[in-house]
Amino acid sequence: MDSTLERAAELLARARLPVFGGLFTDIEGATAAISLAEKLGGVIDHAASTGLSRAARVMRETGVAPASFGEVRNRADTVVVIGEGPLARDPDLLDKLFPGEPGLPRPGKNKRELFLLGLDKAKTPKGVPASVVNGKTSVPELVALLAASVREGRFDLRDKALRDKIEKAAARLRDSAFAVFVYDPAELEEPVLHTVLEMVRHLVKTTRAATMSLAAPGNGEGVNLCSTWTCGLPVRTSFAGKVPDNNMWAYETERLLKSGEADALVWIDALDGEGADRPKGAPAIVLTSKSARSSRGDIVIDVGAAASDHDAALYLPPIAGIGVVKARAANKDKPSVAEVLARIAELIEAKRAA
Repeated sequence: MDSTLERAAELLARARLPVFGGLFTDIEGATAAISLAEKLGGVIDHAASTGLSRAARVMRETGVAPASFGEVRNRADTVVVIGEGPLARDPDLLDKLFPGEPGLPRPGKNKRELFLLGLDKAKTPKGVPASVVNGKTSVPELVALLAASVREGRFDLRDKALRDKIEKAAARLRDSAFAVFVYDPAELEEPVLHTVLEMVRHLVKTTRAATMSLAAPGNGEGVNLCSTWTCGLPVRTSFAGKVPDNNMWAYETERLLKSGEADALVWIDALDGEGADRPKGAPAIVLTSKSARSSRGDIVIDVGAAASDHDAALYLPPIAGIGVVKARAANKDKPSVAEVLARIAELIEAKRAA
């Protein structure tokens, strides 16, 4: 381990622009990565930045009406799941949103109902009326058609069966006491998100409506919050200048590697579950808790998985905030991401002092 860390420190010490990417790690690991990137004049970028930035831009431009996980589970009488992303990300999502046992008193007199917009099939909870609104039509088109129907506007659609489904869903939304649209911002383009929010704005004139955006994978929300409270800017931020600079195009990991602007990569993949594919194009230091296929010249460091091998602070969607998760099986033989990065930082400082 000592020789491996020495090699990692040597690579970063001579790098012109190192990129700290992936960032599938806990809050402590993210803090250490941001700190080291700042010292080296590098860039930080989470693998789920595309969805994070898309949701943030829409929120800045038009505002949002978010509902917490608990509100949707306990209070919403109509839930519209848009696209395949939400259930692909969390196959048990519908069971979580529609628990079998009674919850808190819900507004209105409607029984709970579920609409799946743009899905072929899905296992729906027992006892919950569910409708699949789909056809030979893309998700953006379905959202636009539903928005037109919610406003009781005119729209052309030759598919009579699909038209009936859309009009049924729109009528139910207008009649709902609390309707919620559930989506994954990484799946929907910004114009589609704006259309969803326009539906919410129209519905709240007469009833209650909201959105529930799925949290980014890999503790993306937590890392983004950590970046914001640390340097005042979200991920895809560069510390190469006198002040931090955020640019969602310029500081994308893959673009920096392809262009040759970045000459070193620190790739962090230290959470259980599906990881992120590492881009190629520069010498890499890979901190991973998984069995990684490394390229020739990679410096691979085996680390513990956050919340599995060691306690970890993570973003928890059910509470919409940061919480500490105890390790399932503590493993002191594997260092954490924060410990490895702190040791590399010490070695770099020692080299500079010498």
